[in-house]
Amino acid sequence: MLIVNFFGVDSWDTVFQLAVLSPLLSYHLIWEISTQGRSLGKMVMGLQVLSADGRKASNYQYFLRWLMRMLDFGILWAIVFIDGGTNFFSILFVLTGITAFIVFLTQKHHQRLGDLGADTVVVYKKLPYDIDDTIFRIVDQNYEVQFPAVMKLSDNDMNVIDNVLKRNAKTPIPGYLESVVLKIKSALEIESDLANETFLEVLLNDYNFIAKK
Repeated sequence: MLIVNFFGVDSWDTVFQLAVLSPLLSYHLIWEISTQGRSLGKMVMGLQVLSADGRKASNYQYFLRWLMRMLDFGILWAIVFIDGGTNFFSILFVLTGITAFIVFLTQKHHQRLGDLGADTVVVYKKLPYDIDDTIFRIVDQNYEVQFPAVMKLSDNDMNVIDNVLKRNAKTPIPGYLESVVLKIKSALEIESDLANETFLEVLLNDYNFIAKK
């Protein structure tokens, strides 16, 4: 009745709309609380909501994040209020929707208003991790190292090289792989006529073989 009196909408229409929309509106809250920050869509995409400090988010954070969805997706709510003839709220929610989108684009971690208010982030959390996600490689015992200087690089450097190779295999970027190879050769002070992909593959094998020793 508060909603009916405040927005001036016919009571039966309001009751019907609430009955239909309530399951849809509460979907994210129920799923994120019951699955520790993962809706069905997030599960498919390998995403999860966590507290900004990296810990599991609390139920209060899930609730606050969900509550602010009205601001983040204000344009959708504006359509609802336009249909109800409430122009003031329509304009208000359009403005909040545009503001939320700008905030999302300009934030370092692309947090929406709900994330900022609840101090949460959406992270890529593919579980369980596959061995292909690491730089581990099976190298023959009789393998001959070609570039011993590779040990000047760190594990993080090798992970970057591994990711560069994998991404290049999926979506080649003209000139990018060559620039990476030139930078590595300069840092390690080595020369090689190997093709760029082959050179990086050899570096990964060399690193794995030496690291085992």
